[in-house]
Amino acid sequence: MRKRVTIRDVAKAAGVSLATVSYVMNDLDKVSPEVDRLVRRVARDLGYARNRAAASLKTGRHNVIGCILPTLVSPIFPEIAEAVQSHAETKGLATLLINSGDTPLREAKALRMLADHGVDGAIAVLHPGFDAEGQRPPFPLVTLDSPLPGHDCLQADHVGGGRLIAEHARRLGHRRIGLLSGDETVASSRERRRGFLEAAAGQCEVVWEETVPLTASLGPNAQRSLARRDVSLVVCVNDLVAIGALSALRDLGIDVPGEVSVIGFDDIGLSAWPLIGLSTVRQSVVDLGRGAVERLLGRIAGDSSAPSTIVLPVSLVERATTAAHPASPEDLASNRSRSVARKGISRN
Repeated sequence: MRKRVTIRDVAKAAGVSLATVSYVMNDLDKVSPEVDRLVRRVARDLGYARNRAAASLKTGRHNVIGCILPTLVSPIFPEIAEAVQSHAETKGLATLLINSGDTPLREAKALRMLADHGVDGAIAVLHPGFDAEGQRPPFPLVTLDSPLPGHDCLQADHVGGGRLIAEHARRLGHRRIGLLSGDETVASSRERRRGFLEAAAGQCEVVWEETVPLTASLGPNAQRSLARRDVSLVVCVNDLVAIGALSALRDLGIDVPGEVSVIGFDDIGLSAWPLIGLSTVRQSVVDLGRGAVERLLGRIAGDSSAPSTIVLPVSLVERATTAAHPASPEDLASNRSRSVARKGISRN
């Protein structure tokens, strides 16, 4: 019977340390590409295969985490999934992705499923109605934009982002504002609105406000409000809503930003496309994903400090959909030039 090849055999044949072989076999980015290729070639030639079951018995870990998201249709969530998965991979972790459909029942089912699969921990965006006490998972949980008692949470500075939009409106001379707001039960929607209204108080008038789905489909009430032509700036709860507003204004024959400016929130990939060129508030999804993975790893390793909410900074991104009011030909030309200049710039 052929003797089982061990990690020691690979290290000896490759002329490297046991630690180096361990880094490579666990997919940890701690060695050079040349050493990585050498170790993998030697392991393949020797017929070495890592026994993950034995490793799990020894360490008590499976090196797998879960990621629960409410939908994969809205672009922000696939971007979050990519950020989490990419950083987890650098730590030697696999990621199980689950679409919960944004319902507490399916979220609870997802957590049970992850527990059945023996994940070491999970990162989740949860519905406001999720039962935190009744559905406490048997592993560390870090939430994004959905604070839960007893768990760490990472979120963008939504209030600060709302203030940035108000300051941008004031600087451009906008005094009559239309708001396309999100569901107030969603913390991020509520905080963005609050930040804007607090900073805009006494400086501008909210002429109308409509609550809309967090998609590009605005609904008839929002369409009617946009058709009134009585505001110079439309502030949108997120970029998808802003893109829907741009489409509706175009259909109405209203020039953006000549007659009406539009601004969003999130800075999804679509927003930087030259045909859209959306002014927006950027939250760094990469930092969000990286921070969540790092916090989760700390909990998995035994960090028992009090749970905390970590707020990440945001920034204003000026593109072609906002201009000074009333917009002069020079303002419009400047905006178009800025949009073209930003065409090839990375989001991060």
